[in-house]
Amino acid sequence: MATIWWNMKALPILVLVTFAIFKGSEGYVQVAFTARMNSDALNLQSGSAIPYAVEVVDTSNAYDNTNHKFTAPSAGLYFFTWSVTSLPGYPVDTALVKEKAYNNKEVIGRLSCHNFSKGNKRNTCAQSTLAQLNAGDKIWVKATERMSLVSGTYWPTFSGIKL
Repeated sequence: MATIWWNMKALPILVLVTFAIFKGSEGYVQVAFTARMNSDALNLQSGSAIPYAVEVVDTSNAYDNTNHKFTAPSAGLYFFTWSVTSLPGYPVDTALVKEKAYNNKEVIGRLSCHNFSKGNKRNTCAQSTLAQLNAGDKIWVKATERMSLVSGTYWPTFSGIKL
């Protein structure tokens, strides 16, 4: 079971690394990014962006680690995945937001991570989705209620790639 658990936690990163090393014709740069949390986020307010502050990969400089949003540099179909780690006894509910021009926002994915275990155990959950974007559309992960997230050695991530 421990091997399966580790593989499930590592899956979003492995998928992105596989995609990130893909290149099309010579001179073509694949649009891809991964950002991770680097510290716990305690008492996040509902509607706040999840602070994926450390850029691991950003092939097109499209991820802003200050507002924690990805801006599509070109139109197309994109794949996104994100993960969170909950504290024991505390639910974590997030939503993937597509923000179009004029601040028009819509939720395009949801992730609910609940940890009912006793003791000091954490629960890491992940979600993925596809989105058709126009150039300039923004994608980000928000808290849907007041919550606290754990980072520590768990490194929750937010990743995306243009297909």
